[in-house]
Amino acid sequence: MATIAFFQNRLGRTDGVSLEVDKWRVILEQRLGHRVLYCSGNNDVPGNYVLPELYALHPTTWKILRNGTVEFADYERESDLEADIYAHADVIEEKLLRFIQEEGVDLLVPNNLCSGGYQPAAAIAFHRVIRRTGLPAIIHSHDFYFEDSGEVNATCHTVASIYERYFPPKLPGVQHVVINRISQAEILRRKQIETTVVPNVFDFNQPPWRMDDYNHDFRSAFGIGDNDLLFLQATRILDRKGIELAIDVVARLNEPTVREKLNGVVTAAGGTVGPESRVVLLCAGIVENIGISGSYWENLRAKAKRLGVDLRHVGDRVKHSRGVLATAERVYSLWDSYVHADFVTYPSYWEGWGNQFVEAVFARLPVLVFEYPVWTSDLAEVGFEVVSLGSQLEGRDAAGLVTVADERIAGAAEEIVALLNDPARRQAMADANYERARSRYSFDNLESLIRGLLEGSRTQVHGR
Repeated sequence: MATIAFFQNRLGRTDGVSLEVDKWRVILEQRLGHRVLYCSGNNDVPGNYVLPELYALHPTTWKILRNGTVEFADYERESDLEADIYAHADVIEEKLLRFIQEEGVDLLVPNNLCSGGYQPAAAIAFHRVIRRTGLPAIIHSHDFYFEDSGEVNATCHTVASIYERYFPPKLPGVQHVVINRISQAEILRRKQIETTVVPNVFDFNQPPWRMDDYNHDFRSAFGIGDNDLLFLQATRILDRKGIELAIDVVARLNEPTVREKLNGVVTAAGGTVGPESRVVLLCAGIVENIGISGSYWENLRAKAKRLGVDLRHVGDRVKHSRGVLATAERVYSLWDSYVHADFVTYPSYWEGWGNQFVEAVFARLPVLVFEYPVWTSDLAEVGFEVVSLGSQLEGRDAAGLVTVADERIAGAAEEIVALLNDPARRQAMADANYERARSRYSFDNLESLIRGLLEGSRTQVHGR
């Protein structure tokens, strides 16, 4: 049995990195018999080793992040930012070494800390720790600073040079994992680093999500009736998620000539759509502030109001797991939101892979998709049936929100109406998508890939 430690700026949330780390943990602990530890900047997971400086919202980390990747504003000289980065790296390095020594860690698995670009100090610290300890590491890179997501841009030479040297580290004993073929090709071209593609997966062996005594009141908790149509946006609220495109589609569904075609549709809650029913676009993820302007959610709300779209955010009460807030309000899991949804919107124009898409497929729900680059390179070949918004953005509006051609919006709306009015076709599509995903993205697939990575580590870490 080996002790394997996962590192990330935060864990135990509903973001893709947290969810994938949890899946790796299941494989390593329950199937392969290893001891797994978490180390992150937050304390959402019981037993997690908290290293505050890893958290993006730690005061020093946040200052470096904003000045190094968004706008150089709080320093008079670049050398002052550089000094802060390396001093912060010193702190993180020593705390990492203490944790590793105290817990007897055998294998390091940093997630996105050495690739995404948000944490220059953490990447430097991990580079030093790997060199000092000689421990093997699997650098799991979900996102890279050079990707076209628009989230990370080096503001000065210091940060750019750190990216070049440390993101990701090229060291003996280090294996590199990426989640799509585009990243694999690009990191080979840029850094001459060979990688293994490990796509995001899902536990298709778990029981299907159902309405139960806990989640039966999900709709009513947020003022949504059984006769209302619920479109679920399960992702974080972040610029590249393209949620404005979902607003455009719902606005089209609300146009009288289209809306009347929805009357009589049976909802996921067992109600029936009528003239008084609403079409609700429900955002269940957190509002993300890392690496963006911070105005995205406000811009979405303004657009929805202008177009008469019922847009709601419930991310404060939809979490990684069920629970209770300090105010005694019930907290639902992300999975509970799928149970009550009639349709899932997934209009991202940049994704590293597609967690929420596979979740929707597991829930046997129809999905609206913008065909982002990784969809085209990695997922399209599987043959998933979706309602498509195409693969071309037309431009941006005055608020910086993306647009696609009007005919794409109209076509998607008509296809959604047709599917909602044809339960048999919708079920057949959902069942076919489920089987396609299960054959490619199950825990069995992940176990096979992880076994290969462990065999490749210098410690030859084996399961039982």
